[in-house]
Amino acid sequence: MIGQTISRYTIIDKLGEGGMGVVYKAEDTRLRRFVAIKFLPRHISANEEDRLRFEAEAQAAAALNHPNIAQIYSIEESEGEKFIVMEYVEGRELQVASRAPDFQLDAIPAIALQIAEGLQAAHRKGVIHRDIKSSNIMVTPEGRVKIMDFGLAKMAGGVQITKVGTTAGTAAYMSPEQVQGQEVDARSDVWSFGVVLYELLAKRLPFGGSYEQAVFYSILNEPPPPLPNLPPVLADVARIALRCLQKDPAARFQSFEDVVSELHGQPVGGPEGSKPVLGGMWKILRKHPALSIGASTLLVLLIAVLAIGPEVIGRWFGLSSVPDERHLVVLPFTSIGGDSTSQPLCDGLVETITSKLTQLEQYHGSLWVVPASEVRRYHAESPGEARQLFGANLVVTGNLQLLSDVFRLTMNLVDAKQLRQLSSSVEDIPEADIAALQDRTVTRLLAMLNLELNPESQEVIAAGRTTVPHANEYYLQGLGYLQRYDLVSSLDAAIDVFTRAVSSDSSFALAYAGLGEAYWRKYEAERENTFAEMAESRCEKAYSLDSTLPRINIALGLVHAGRGKNEKAIADFQRALVLDPGNDAAYRGLAKVYEKSDNPEEAEATFNRAIRLKPNFWAGHYDLAVFYYRQSKYEEAAKEFQEVVRLTPDNFRAYSSLGGTYYMLNRLPEAQKMLERSLEIRKTYFAASNLATLYYIQGKYEEAARMYEEALALNDRDYRVWGNLGSAYYWAPGTREKALPAFRKAIHGAEQSLGVNPKDAQTIVDLGAYYSMVGEGTKAESLIQKAVRIDRQNPAIMYRAATTYEQLGNRDKALLWIGRAVEAGYPLAEIEAQPELKQLVADPRFGAIKAAAPQK
Repeated sequence: MIGQTISRYTIIDKLGEGGMGVVYKAEDTRLRRFVAIKFLPRHISANEEDRLRFEAEAQAAAALNHPNIAQIYSIEESEGEKFIVMEYVEGRELQVASRAPDFQLDAIPAIALQIAEGLQAAHRKGVIHRDIKSSNIMVTPEGRVKIMDFGLAKMAGGVQITKVGTTAGTAAYMSPEQVQGQEVDARSDVWSFGVVLYELLAKRLPFGGSYEQAVFYSILNEPPPPLPNLPPVLADVARIALRCLQKDPAARFQSFEDVVSELHGQPVGGPEGSKPVLGGMWKILRKHPALSIGASTLLVLLIAVLAIGPEVIGRWFGLSSVPDERHLVVLPFTSIGGDSTSQPLCDGLVETITSKLTQLEQYHGSLWVVPASEVRRYHAESPGEARQLFGANLVVTGNLQLLSDVFRLTMNLVDAKQLRQLSSSVEDIPEADIAALQDRTVTRLLAMLNLELNPESQEVIAAGRTTVPHANEYYLQGLGYLQRYDLVSSLDAAIDVFTRAVSSDSSFALAYAGLGEAYWRKYEAERENTFAEMAESRCEKAYSLDSTLPRINIALGLVHAGRGKNEKAIADFQRALVLDPGNDAAYRGLAKVYEKSDNPEEAEATFNRAIRLKPNFWAGHYDLAVFYYRQSKYEEAAKEFQEVVRLTPDNFRAYSSLGGTYYMLNRLPEAQKMLERSLEIRKTYFAASNLATLYYIQGKYEEAARMYEEALALNDRDYRVWGNLGSAYYWAPGTREKALPAFRKAIHGAEQSLGVNPKDAQTIVDLGAYYSMVGEGTKAESLIQKAVRIDRQNPAIMYRAATTYEQLGNRDKALLWIGRAVEAGYPLAEIEAQPELKQLVADPRFGAIKAAAPQK
């Protein structure tokens, strides 16, 4: 099936096959993401009982939503074939990862906790996995555990698919009750979990045999062999594993609530049957004699813990595990149930609370928050990814559920390094009080972070609120829809709900600003001037209602900058920064306007001001590095990218960008090392494309073509990669006939890009170059002239103009523009390595240009 398209899914690779299905990696062509799809084998699909079992798998797994469980997206049918669309998890099976040379034993407690928390969430939903084994558990490159394949799951109270009296599951991991064909409950998963833990600790299974019946005999009659000597950090895990492997279900942990408590160091069955939090307090009192108190006082203290929360008590006794420096990422919240507007509501809530927390940084010097736009931009989905991408040490995860007329918001504060939960919160907010949803959320988060709710913070939290419940709900939905402003359907939905918000409350300034931004994005997508005018009028209306809100000033600055009103835009962004000195969006907007206004000095100063405010936030250094790169200041760019790598040692984008910069500095061995490191961390099309370009400049055209092909297999929507592939085909032996189709693909992609932004000089000049390669010289020259009129100072534009004129056979103009590019800082090594410029480089006039080049 490789290469076929089923419904909207293009099959890329086969991932695995079992008795209940074949699993493929595929691309969702509509949402542009990788997924895993599981088909019922044809010889089974004819059997009604097996089809029912297959659908039950989807029903069971789709009911689950937890970061340690692979997500089910949908169950679909095409041409008579049913299949489940699932989250594609990149990583290694735990069985493989745990036997790899780089596997660290001290990772076992964190892995065990993640598996237990995933199964805890499943059991709370009434889902028993029944096939837990190390090959059904994936470990991502970031260390996130994902439980896969609920293929033998049974919904409690639902249809029983696997008949009593039959054996199911993988023999070595089966519980005694499964072996005997008995009815199983949650304690069967506890047993299988124990087998997995034992396997991690001993590097072998606890029960074995040369054939299945021998394995079954061992499970029923023999104790597991003693575990090897283990470091002290694993002593508790070993104890937990052996208790899970008690043959009598009544002697095991009775639920994963108990397992999770034990893994958190809170033994089950403590004094007077205490719960985990109380057990934790008993430990504190035992370890700290100075805290010993009488029985009646203890009772009052324990009641206080329940009433005000362990994070407050922890702060009193200096025992809080929240670090002093709080580098926070709020990950996208998940909607549980509800209608089609529930997820946009979740997305809008995250956008709002992140914005509020960012504003609170000025009052809490130990706090900095990664903007929601950055989290979306880099597709961070787990605490491990948040640490890898942003250097975060704290992560907030959450979900929102509508229960009758109550919104239930669950939030978890996670230690991003240890991947352990520090605290959690469940808030029930009446639907009629949704106007207070984000206010209560931010207040609760401050408590979880052990930060004081001072009067200034209260003012920030309350600013801009509406008292009209439906207006606030529409507003949050609108913010959620705006996150996908690349989709016209999302923009239309945003405009609709923002319009409803201002209709419900005509004084709701933030809703007018949201409506203005939505109209502006609509203009960018369709280039209809009416939308630009409506955008400006709605943002100005918002400003007239409340000029003190940073978001309103930023929205107005976005529109003014887009309409070429640079002075107004600068004033807008500056006002936003007075109101919110740490606002990342305002700094970016201001720096971009300065750059557009041909004021690179002020743009650079603005980027540096942002860095001074958050010196340990990598994104500020990254933005400054990209600015230097655009200015052909490659040494400066390299230093900033190096700082990003220092701050976030697993940041694959930083390694790729640093590799690209070393390339421009002609430090080719270092460039290759950085690009290969980026691809080790995560395979991305831009790192693969950069590595291909490195091969190209070294004259390795065949290797370059293969690497560009690999980049396009990861992402075929970047027109530049198609253009580069065309060039590699053009120069590689025996592949020139492939070049023309690749250049045509590049032309199509560039023209689509110009439909969004027709004044993008880089895209225009690239398009001109591609037309020159397909023999359309008149179009090529017209586009080159247009590009250099738009952006006269950009050395990359000048260089591209030179290569195009050389292709068109106009050596004089090619030398004119190559001279200007060199004078502006474009690297000579890059020019001299291009095969299409070999004759130009051999021209004596180029020698004069080279001799006059500025010394670096």
